Amino acid sequence: MRVLALETATTDCSVALRVGEDVFAAAATPGADKPSEQVPGLVRRLLAEAGTRLHRLDAIAFDAGPGAFTGIRIGCGLAQGMALGANLPLVGLCSLRVLAMQAPPGVVLSTLDARMAEIYWGVYRRVGEGADADAQALGDARVEPPAGWVCPAGLDAAIGDGLAVCLPVLDGGSPGAESARLDSLAQERQQQGRGPSAAVRRLLDRLPATVRVVSAQARPRAIDMLPLAMADLRAGLATAPEHASPLYVRDKVALTAAEQLARKAAR
Repeated sequence: MRVLALETATTDCSVALRVGEDVFAAAATPGADKPSEQVPGLVRRLLAEAGTRLHRLDAIAFDAGPGAFTGIRIGCGLAQGMALGANLPLVGLCSLRVLAMQAPPGVVLSTLDARMAEIYWGVYRRVGEGADADAQALGDARVEPPAGWVCPAGLDAAIGDGLAVCLPVLDGGSPGAESARLDSLAQERQQQGRGPSAAVRRLLDRLPATVRVVSAQARPRAIDMLPLAMADLRAGLATAPEHASPLYVRDKVALTAAEQLARKAAR
């Protein structure tokens, strides 16, 4: 199977290509001002390395989100343009599902920093390895403030930069009962060699000690989209380019001025 994958949901833009058993991958230059603008060049580079052309592929996969609004729109638009020109189907993948692929098999909490003091999160069952690997959704992708988040039962692992999003300090900066509870959790984790002794009010510190934290910095990668795209293609889940669309989860781009002032006052 020949599949091209575009990952533009975060600033860690990347591209991957599978041609038979061969896999090619490339990432945007770290710290670039507009990393998604590098994606077309990365695609040309990988096609050249693989000795193939766009119209010879079976499908194009793109990260539909959630993630950076501009990034997922650009990724969807690029995928649609290439697919229309080469008469190829598209496979839109959820960024949280893609991220879960970096965790070992089991039930995985996948999280991303949604900005505006919120997180995107979802729970997935990771199965298989290599080209047969998959991440099966156990519910819908969600967005909410860390303070309102309740840890799902039965987790084996957690991953993603959403784990490091800090909870807001309430009551004019006083710790309160919630921070005291987090202190207790953090001390328990520190005693088990799993984290600092002082609570920093992260989502990470709300996880039970039995949950393995794979990485609190991880973000989706294009190379992990390849087995997911192939699984969805085999399942008949590809779509025509004109029907592809981003998965926003949240339809709000930024806080209003009043909301920003209220949030500052609560700190």
